[in-house]
Amino acid sequence: MRFPLLKPGQKFLYQEKRYTKTGPMTASEEESGKTCMIRRSAEVTLLQDQVESQQVIPQQYARDQVVDLLKAYQQELKTRLSDAIGSQQAQQPADLIKVVDECDVVTFLSQFDHADIS
Repeated sequence: MRFPLLKPGQKFLYQEKRYTKTGPMTASEEESGKTCMIRRSAEVTLLQDQVESQQVIPQQYARDQVVDLLKAYQQELKTRLSDAIGSQQAQQPADLIKVVDECDVVTFLSQFDHADIS
């Protein structure tokens, strides 16, 4: 299957490594946690042992939860931008904007157990 057919959050194999799709052209490597770009034409294998879960995001948050989530999202953006700059994938301002655009907030929020948010 081609990479664009995966939904954000789905786990897959690519070049003998396990990844989770995080954006239209990005995935997080399971072992290292690093975000990398995946070609649109890349052939990947969807992991069959994965139980598909719907992305459920509560409709209301307490103020402290919102602050904690925004801080976590800000840190995720900083990490992705730093990784893109360090790997020479982002050399122009437009490249940085693309990295930010690919950090999907719904996918980001769905990774949290909402009971654990302060």
